Amino acid sequence: MPSTVSIRKKLSHDLLNLDIDEGLRIESTKNRKKLFINKRTSRCFILQIYSEITNVSEFKFYRDINHIHTLIDNIFGKEYYISLY
Repeated sequence: MPSTVSIRKKLSHDLLNLDIDEGLRIESTKNRKKLFINKRTSRCFILQIYSEITNVSEFKFYRDINHIHTLIDNIFGKEYYISLY
C-alpha cells in the first residue's frame, strides 16, 4: 500500500501538470461525494464538490495546492479513488 506522502506527492504532480482540457475526479463510495478539479488558464484551480446524498454542488477556487490537499483530507479522509479525465 502506498504511503500517504507518496500519494500526496503524486496528486501534487498530477495537479501541477494538468492541461486546461483535463481534470481529476476524486470520489468515495463511503461518503458518496465526488470532487472534480480543473485548472483554468489563469493557473488557478476550480473545484466542484458534489454530494450524491443532497444532490448539491459547491464550487471553490484555489491557487495553493496545499489548500486542495487539506480540503481532500477533510472531505474524504484516506479512502478515495482518483482518476484523470
